[in-house]
Amino acid sequence: MVVCSELPNNPGGSITNSAETIVAGVILANELITPLVWIEHWPEEITEGQETFELVVFSSYEVVERAPYLGETRAWIGDATWKRLGRATVEALVGGKV
Repeated sequence: MVVCSELPNNPGGSITNSAETIVAGVILANELITPLVWIEHWPEEITEGQETFELVVFSSYEVVERAPYLGETRAWIGDATWKRLGRATVEALVGGKV
């Protein structure tokens, strides 16, 4: 299970807009077994006081190489879908405080 938090001062694309690429990179870099549970976290300071958690499910967990972007080949997995989760559900999934 991975909980990925959006940083308040992130100068790049959001974790939502880059989910398929971020997850593929995390899977490769950490040699994770798939499918995995991926949760996006948006803290209060980014969401105007409404912290959110989203379970992200991918249409495929096979990591593939995509055509070069800015001269760099990128890993990618299938299309993402999101489902809102409450803090209590996330804490039950991870077995502790988040």
